[in-house]
Amino acid sequence: MPGVSARRAGAVRGGAAAPDGGFADEAALAAAWAAAPPGTLRLADGRALRVVFPGVAGDGTGPDFRAAILEVDGDLVRGDVELHLRHSGWFAHGHDRDPAYAGVALHVVAGDDLGLPSTVHAAGRRIPLLVLAAPPAAPGAMFVPPCAFARAADIDVAGRLRRMGLRRLRMKANRAALLCAGRPAGDVLLGLAAGALLGPAARAGTERAAANLRLDVLLEEVGGLAGEARRTALGAALRRILPVDAAAPGGRVRPAATPAQRLGDLARLIDRWWPPGAGPGWPAALAPGAGWRAAAVEGVGRAAAVEVMANAVIPAALAAGRWSEAEAETAWAALPSPGTYGKLRPLERWLGGREARPFASAGLLQGGLLLQADYCAKGRCGRCPLSPPG
Repeated sequence: MPGVSARRAGAVRGGAAAPDGGFADEAALAAAWAAAPPGTLRLADGRALRVVFPGVAGDGTGPDFRAAILEVDGDLVRGDVELHLRHSGWFAHGHDRDPAYAGVALHVVAGDDLGLPSTVHAAGRRIPLLVLAAPPAAPGAMFVPPCAFARAADIDVAGRLRRMGLRRLRMKANRAALLCAGRPAGDVLLGLAAGALLGPAARAGTERAAANLRLDVLLEEVGGLAGEARRTALGAALRRILPVDAAAPGGRVRPAATPAQRLGDLARLIDRWWPPGAGPGWPAALAPGAGWRAAAVEGVGRAAAVEVMANAVIPAALAAGRWSEAEAETAWAALPSPGTYGKLRPLERWLGGREARPFASAGLLQGGLLLQADYCAKGRCGRCPLSPPG
């Protein structure tokens, strides 16, 4: 858009000071937004805005608030919200070129030093802009949902999360059962394990590519090899079948969790599950009762091994009839937590109190994920199983 780059460059280089709207820092702006500014606000383009739900605070790796619900000129809009003291902060931080910010539904700033009616993204979207001034008094209390009072209302938080976690297991098993239709269980297991190791951002593309993978052909290709030579050959074959570029996540990852590294980890996992001389059937190492250590190899620590068990092994074993429902549920309940995901940290605070750990196991964490997806992210706050009646 004409003039944007010049104004942006001037702001980033440190041009004239822009108004800060009365906020001391971005944390104060975030607190004001989290309190859900009341009444009808006015967007920079003149449209009316009402905050239905301010969203859940992010974990610092993407937009500041997730799954907000807004009413813009009578239309409900759901999406993420990004905050800056100045409009130019969007460009200074590179958000205009970052795919992680392409879905932002609202940009909230304390001052518009660019004088533009909206915020632009390289994807071609114009994001509504709200210039939010600090209230005359200190911002009100942070948004607290009804579920924060669940323990005080004697709601069995762990029991309800456990039931939701088992429901999520059955959802995963049903999906795995669809993949098992007409395909060997070993092939399905390997595809799901690849998706679990490479992470959510790469999972769909990885599993689509893995649909063409035949475990019998892969094992035949490395037949006669053993040890490091076999693992190297398996890694080369996986890179050919699952191109690293196609599996690369959009966000930032640790060096030990890059797609290239994870494909090497997957090769070591295959070498363990289907050792030299083993057929392409269900791995003997994954008999009923196998715990997370059955998915742990060099490069795959406890957290990643738990992810593989929860997202691949147990659902595939249940779907393929290799484990009974009771065996699958027992293994599910025994999985430790891989660590709370960023999007669940607000729920962890609200549900946990001072001492309780609401997501102390993988099953409870999976219940939290279902709760967040079915209620928090859909604006159904107050109607979830953990909200006190009335």
